[in-house]
Amino acid sequence: MQIRYKILLIASFICSFADNLIGPFYAVFVQKIGGSILTIGYSYTLTMLATGILIIIIGRLSDTLNKEWVTICGYSLYALGALGYLFVSRPWQLFVLSVVFAIGTACLSSPLQALMSRVISKKQEGLQWALAGGGDKIILGLSVLAGTLIVKYSGFETLFIIMFILQVLAVLVQLQLLINKKIKSNKK
Repeated sequence: MQIRYKILLIASFICSFADNLIGPFYAVFVQKIGGSILTIGYSYTLTMLATGILIIIIGRLSDTLNKEWVTICGYSLYALGALGYLFVSRPWQLFVLSVVFAIGTACLSSPLQALMSRVISKKQEGLQWALAGGGDKIILGLSVLAGTLIVKYSGFETLFIIMFILQVLAVLVQLQLLINKKIKSNKK
């Protein structure tokens, strides 16, 4: 397996793990800040609508941009969003975070798939796509379990700090793509 594939996979897994730590506790957090079932529904609706529109826009733009940088921006926005949870005290602030996460997701969706498709080995195409898809589901399950334990024993503030640190780690891992690319181009 190519090193670029491994970097893409590891950064994606770290981001997914961090993002899903809040998992089923999002509703509890919304209630803690005075939100209701409507707040949860509105924030999710806003996130999905904005994400759908932005995936198309950023996907098109990414054809003319450096996809590595676009994905680094996506991971950075996830880190910013995780940090933003620490400062949310009103339901309307969740809507702002919804847009931050929507932009982050859009920066990761098409550009990340395009980068993956470039580095997937034709001889291991099925396995490598399966590792990405199946691995993400395993990460999801583990992150919800970890989030459960963190919220139970340390609270939301600790959860958000851990999410932020992990998202920054995903940015740093993804930066390795640019470093490896630069090293390769300097050797030529």
